[in-house]
Amino acid sequence: MSLTGKSEQSEIIPRLYMKLLPIQIVLAIIGGINAIIDNAFAGNLIGSQAMAVTGLFSPVTNLLLGVNALIFGGAQVLCGRYLGKKIVERTRSIFSLDMIIMMILSAVLLFVCEAFTETIALGLGAKGALTEQLCLYIRGFALGLPFGCLGTQFTAFLQLEHQEKRSYLAITTMFAANAFFDWLFVAVFHMGLFGLGLSTSLANVFFFIIQGLYFLSDKAVIRFSKDSIVPADIKDILLYGLPGAVTQFCISARGFIINSIIQRYVGPDGLAAYSAIYSFGCVYWSVPAGVTSAVMVLGSVYVGEEDRTGLRILMKTFLTKGVGLAVLSAVVTSACCYPLTNLFFHDPTAPVYGMTLIGFMLYPLYSPISALTVGFSNYYHCLTQEKIVRTIAVADGILGVCLFTILLVPRIGMTGVWAGQLLGCAFCVLIIVCYAFLYNRKPPISLERMLCFPKGFGIPADNRIDITVHNMDEVINLSRHVWDFCETHGVSGRRRNYSSLCTEELAGNIVRHGFHDNKKHSIDIRVSYVNEEIVICFKDDGIPFNPEEASRMFEAVDAGQQEETVFHNIGLQLVSRISRSMAYQNTFGLNILTIVV
Repeated sequence: MSLTGKSEQSEIIPRLYMKLLPIQIVLAIIGGINAIIDNAFAGNLIGSQAMAVTGLFSPVTNLLLGVNALIFGGAQVLCGRYLGKKIVERTRSIFSLDMIIMMILSAVLLFVCEAFTETIALGLGAKGALTEQLCLYIRGFALGLPFGCLGTQFTAFLQLEHQEKRSYLAITTMFAANAFFDWLFVAVFHMGLFGLGLSTSLANVFFFIIQGLYFLSDKAVIRFSKDSIVPADIKDILLYGLPGAVTQFCISARGFIINSIIQRYVGPDGLAAYSAIYSFGCVYWSVPAGVTSAVMVLGSVYVGEEDRTGLRILMKTFLTKGVGLAVLSAVVTSACCYPLTNLFFHDPTAPVYGMTLIGFMLYPLYSPISALTVGFSNYYHCLTQEKIVRTIAVADGILGVCLFTILLVPRIGMTGVWAGQLLGCAFCVLIIVCYAFLYNRKPPISLERMLCFPKGFGIPADNRIDITVHNMDEVINLSRHVWDFCETHGVSGRRRNYSSLCTEELAGNIVRHGFHDNKKHSIDIRVSYVNEEIVICFKDDGIPFNPEEASRMFEAVDAGQQEETVFHNIGLQLVSRISRSMAYQNTFGLNILTIVV
């Protein structure tokens, strides 16, 4: 049993972080895999000019990511905060508003793409024959915009429902459908770039349907309900989603600027190389994107709880396991530079081959640095420290990278694009360090100083005790520690008894009934003295069990409304009667029970 007033011993937070990583990575990888599939067919069956077309289109992809980030990012932060504050029902309002806003935005985007196709193509920098080809691709791609945008939102909410397997099925089906329709439309029916874009649209339809059907089922806790909508949440969704959207909009603008620089100083071969690197870049960037998104998801919950310890452990896990995974991904990608280049181009003597090869060597190395930047930006966003978030968004999205690219490309060609990315990310890390120095007015030589907690944030260490329990042997010692804590704070003898009894009984119930699946489990217990009340919070990753529902069944039995065959536990009945309040929720597969004595 781990016991301390400043506990850094939680095992649940690292496990939960690593559990959330796969779906976060998959979310980030969706666009990248589709781009690779499209570009592989484009480069091998249509030609390198088709690769240049998809490269010109990349700013639009980032713009769409920005629209998704505006809604998804805000909904994610708000849901996390409501869950942290135990206001679960408000997530239905967020879901309903999310769906309405995204349906409207995606419909507008579809109309604009179909009505102003040539204007968009010219605005993206297409010239000559590239203009007509880009128009064909846009028309095919735009048809699936509403389905792709709504499907991405579904994936986020399915995490809250603990339905990741459905998302994996939807994503796998989408990739398979995209590859099949690319082959059918491009190789068999020779529909060219229109067929390439149409394939992605049809794949998005499958993605949307498989996930959307769950929210029509009786199993869904979160579902569309106009009656649950709280109009004020619209403002908050947009407000909290804005920083992530700004980053994506800046990246979109950056793509346009870099495309213009490449066209001026390098030419079509440079555009084709950049398209190849960028399309695969979305895949290896999915690892740092996943590790940083997990910071946003969990960080918003711990901010809602004002849990300084949880945030410290979360960021320590991010810096060790998350960034470490990003480093491994970068090294593996760089080592595979030759086979990755051959995926798109086959002639080693062609200039585009050499440009792409150097890109695969250098470009992935930026991802661990960028992971540091985005991870801390997401963390600061959870704390609503928006000035630094906006500064990072502009610096990371456009200012740093474009500045170094403009300086380097005229001198060293396409290598300047890859080097500019690395230097731009390093510039952003410097901004974060300077911010932490100014915030604390001390050198940021520790993680605590880098986290920049607001004044008065969280429960002081003297007013809480954190305990980690693994088995029944450790449960036995719980009551003594809780008793001592209550005595230290002058809590009456009766409430001391109640507090220690509740803690031991509930922890024992969790171990007995929740740890039977042969997996490694633990319980994080926090006992706090807040406003002259004892608040006890249990967090475990065992089998879901809701004591609130059980206590209601006990009351029904006592009233003679049900048979005595209903599960009957004297200890839980006792806890339900002596506690002032009891609140339970299951978030991301984590049981969270809070009682007030």
